[in-house]
Amino acid sequence: MSDSTNNNACGLGCDTCETREAWDPKQIGGWKGFARKLYGHHKPSGGALIIRIVLGLLFAAAGWEKVTHLSGTIGFFVQMGFTPFEAYLVAWVELAGGILLILGFLTKPVCVALATQMAVIVWGTPSHPSVIYFGHDYEFILLAILVALYIGGPGKYSLAQVWVNRKRR
Repeated sequence: MSDSTNNNACGLGCDTCETREAWDPKQIGGWKGFARKLYGHHKPSGGALIIRIVLGLLFAAAGWEKVTHLSGTIGFFVQMGFTPFEAYLVAWVELAGGILLILGFLTKPVCVALATQMAVIVWGTPSHPSVIYFGHDYEFILLAILVALYIGGPGKYSLAQVWVNRKRR
């Protein structure tokens, strides 16, 4: 099955991958060797970058919507039992937090602030659950992703990493 072209088994063009023939579990030390070969050389920084950009865009867009329609935002928050100050706070934290997530700067404090907002939405506001979901699934998923990003950090493709590397020099 070997030919003159390099058939990278992971499909990503990695220098560490060999031809597809090398992916036979018997040839690479059983299933543990197979798993090590499959997952061992890929780094999570690319995934963190994608998560940060997508979450950042979602939160920045939601924050922008709240900031540009502040009177409606305040009215909605007051109707839910929150103060106008909390409406301002949520709007600006979402906008600034989304931008900071995209840049990968102050990621952990931003994750804490936004995860706190999502937790308040999930467990502190009324919802209309149905048979297939409990009412705040979107916010619950965002909360889980924010916690995962907090644990994993911003990755090497971030302003935080540039700042850390600059301080070391």
